Amino acid sequence: MVLSSNRFNVTYGTGLSVELLNSTKSYALVTQPEPWRLVRSEIRNPPKRIIMAGDLSLESLDAFAASVDEEMVIGLGGGTAMDTAKWIHWRREIPLKQIPSLPSVDASFTRMSATRTEGGVQYLGDAIPEMVYVDYGLFRSAPKHMVTSGIGDVLSCLTASFDWRLSAEARQDEYGWTKEMALISDDYLEELLDCAEGISKLTDDGLRRLMELHRDIGWRCHEMGHARFEEGSEHFFAYAFEHFTKKSVLHGELVTLGVLLMSHFQGNNVGLARDIVSRCDTRHSISEMNITEEDILHTLRELPEFTVQQGHWYSIARFIDPLDINREVLAALNW
Repeated sequence: MVLSSNRFNVTYGTGLSVELLNSTKSYALVTQPEPWRLVRSEIRNPPKRIIMAGDLSLESLDAFAASVDEEMVIGLGGGTAMDTAKWIHWRREIPLKQIPSLPSVDASFTRMSATRTEGGVQYLGDAIPEMVYVDYGLFRSAPKHMVTSGIGDVLSCLTASFDWRLSAEARQDEYGWTKEMALISDDYLEELLDCAEGISKLTDDGLRRLMELHRDIGWRCHEMGHARFEEGSEHFFAYAFEHFTKKSVLHGELVTLGVLLMSHFQGNNVGLARDIVSRCDTRHSISEMNITEEDILHTLRELPEFTVQQGHWYSIARFIDPLDINREVLAALNW
């Protein structure tokens, strides 16, 4: 696949994270305990300030931003660290560099931060890093399931593009669905399937191609002014799950669960979703993820009302009948 929207600067290699931190003079580091632990012993030039990302409320993000007076902010970690670093860069107008520790989300290649408010997600801000550093060694130092979860925000094109077309047919589409956009989503899925073996084996090529997909999708969201083609009922399921269960699950795994479930309700290429998940060796079953059947069933029953209350885009999630939610639905996950 020829990706056409690669306008974020990115460097690929091994050992890039340590090289960057040791060569930067005055910087604030936004990170999380695990990625910081992985590199800390090799850092000869420690950050002037360390911010442990976690709370994405506007109050916390603004407090973090107000505390920073360094010459640069560097994000090191998963999506929460990326979004926090973006917010500080945007609020303080200081240079930003990003080091994703996992390909679990596309946050290093999206310009807005996914803030949390009243149980929902609100995308705010505008940030373009000077450079995104993809460190293969850092990726492979994480547990494999955390890396392969990175397919979620690409696989989501399957169900999100269906939801977008559904909204257009119901005259509920504010963005102008087109067949051309649907074909681009199909291209993303085809590329994901093609590089699945490399993702499963954590090869440089597989990881690079996955991040290139995130890179292209991230800029396309900016060009179009929305993310309808890659965010739909599968993401709304993930947000509802977090809200109702209060459990912390990798974003990519939650979205992958959402794709498997929502493609079932859509009657939309369930076999393709399963094939990609299987080939990428991405966790998807309840037993693997330390969640319960009731967590899933309760989320699904509450999802229609939740998605309306949150003002989510028109999607199949609105048409799930809570009375039809039983353990047979979980067959979409237990295969």
